[in-house]
Amino acid sequence: MPRLQKYHRSTTFWESSLSLFELSYISIVRSFRSATGGSMLGLAGLLMKPLLLFTVFYVMFEVFGRTAVIRGDFLLFMMTGIFLYLAHIQAVQNLKGAGHASAGMLFYAKTSTLLSILAAAVNQLYIVVLSVIVIMGTAYLIRGHLEVYNPAGMLLPFFLAWASGLSVGLLFMAFSPLAPSVIPMFYQVYRRAQMITSGKMFVANALPSAYLPFFSWNPLFHAIDQARGHAFINYIPRYTSIEYPLYFTLAALAIGFTGEFAMRARQSYGTE
Repeated sequence: MPRLQKYHRSTTFWESSLSLFELSYISIVRSFRSATGGSMLGLAGLLMKPLLLFTVFYVMFEVFGRTAVIRGDFLLFMMTGIFLYLAHIQAVQNLKGAGHASAGMLFYAKTSTLLSILAAAVNQLYIVVLSVIVIMGTAYLIRGHLEVYNPAGMLLPFFLAWASGLSVGLLFMAFSPLAPSVIPMFYQVYRRAQMITSGKMFVANALPSAYLPFFSWNPLFHAIDQARGHAFINYIPRYTSIEYPLYFTLAALAIGFTGEFAMRARQSYGTE
């Protein structure tokens, strides 16, 4: 008895592009609704997380005193550190659980791991950018001023902090099927190490040269320090570069996608 052959309709380039765009839009909307619960109250709860973290650090430094790190607006100094830190850490957290080949939605023919990664990345970036706009807008309305030396120059460090977080999250996601009990431990170690080595509460120029190797491996450390070089007119980064987080992100993305493809090819769905 001859086997039934699957029917494949040939599609044009524009039809395939339109279908990919539609699937990407649906995946992004689904990811956003899952994160917020589809309500304004859920979105407000997501925006409260960076606001609470910012308030805790601000009150802590007001109570215990500030260290003279950069001559300028201390509120802006905290913003450049905390915003980039949140963009990086939340990107790692969201992408490491974006979805594997065994996820329920990926059993549908038109969905893929790449669409799941894209949806998680865009959703997280939207929430972080919205929280930045809300907090900076509130600070400007309350204080009446917020001077930034080069606002356009801060976009690239912010993007690299977010993109490097995506690349690290992709590494955790790709290799977690290989060691499901070990990778979560590495994630917790990495997340706690970022609290110290990210440099969100100090600058690289103030560090002794003997301690720099403990921080210079971190792409977020470079991104935050470079962002402060554009935020303050009297601060010039001497020990960090904008190229390092860029090269780190490209290398980690290449390794992550290769590992994810290899793990997906070996994944067993339990079906014939």
